[in-house]
Amino acid sequence: MDKRPKVLFIGVFDSAGRSTNNSQIIALREMGCNVSGYNYREKAIYMGAHARDQHLIDVVITHKFDLVIYSKCNEVSLETFKKINELTTTCLWYMDPLVSYTEEMRTKTTLVDYFCCDKNNVHEAALSLNSNSFHVCEGFDQAVDKPHNIEKQYQVSFIGNTYGDRREILEQLKTPVVILSGVYGTQHAKEVSKTKINLNFCTSNGASDRVYKVLAARGFLLTNDWIGREEMFRNREDLVIFKDIRDLNEKVVHYLKNFDEAQRIAANGYQTVQKYTRLKWAEKIVEIYEQFK
Repeated sequence: MDKRPKVLFIGVFDSAGRSTNNSQIIALREMGCNVSGYNYREKAIYMGAHARDQHLIDVVITHKFDLVIYSKCNEVSLETFKKINELTTTCLWYMDPLVSYTEEMRTKTTLVDYFCCDKNNVHEAALSLNSNSFHVCEGFDQAVDKPHNIEKQYQVSFIGNTYGDRREILEQLKTPVVILSGVYGTQHAKEVSKTKINLNFCTSNGASDRVYKVLAARGFLLTNDWIGREEMFRNREDLVIFKDIRDLNEKVVHYLKNFDEAQRIAANGYQTVQKYTRLKWAEKIVEIYEQFK
């Protein structure tokens, strides 16, 4: 008899590999779960939201899942959440920053057995809504985010979109920065490997996935600080923190001149970040589920 937990993972899956749900469902399978994926957005396109929600309930009833994991699922109705929670154990996974933690998501937090999130400040807010709320690091895809033996081509680069404070900071840098937008998957890891200094800007009181992806590709990371960072990574040992634009400019010059030091830090960061793989994410989700069996 198959004793593996039977899991329905409701999220967004794409062939381009941009959605983190792709690697999360693989990690759950590698953890030994019998997992089925349900692409709730794709189903709504050709079924409509109301019919999709009823279909989702029917799928849970028919297949008798042990655990249903919602990946945000902001388009699934509250009534559907209520009904499915009556049928089986449920978990809401929320990866976004506090500014996006809407009233809808807060209500849904109360409609599941347990809630898991990537940001510390979201976790603090969620605890007042559901005592079974847990901080679980989203981490990186260990199958994709890894070092590549490529010659360094960029002195300094930033992978991502330049908006708000990011643009203002980049414009004040004295060293030219290569801006790389629309870079995902293996190409992201390759661009990190081509770069001497990888920049990061935290904008949500938490680490962006860029932090994990850069360190996982053994990149040297120069970033501003975020709440809870000291519990995860050591300044000047795993990565380097800058305080303001003057400090950033000085540190860029320093580490370009002392690249051996930067490489030592990058090597340490690579070892430390292994605690935050998608496999570790899946392990934590399943570990919490075991409390509700």
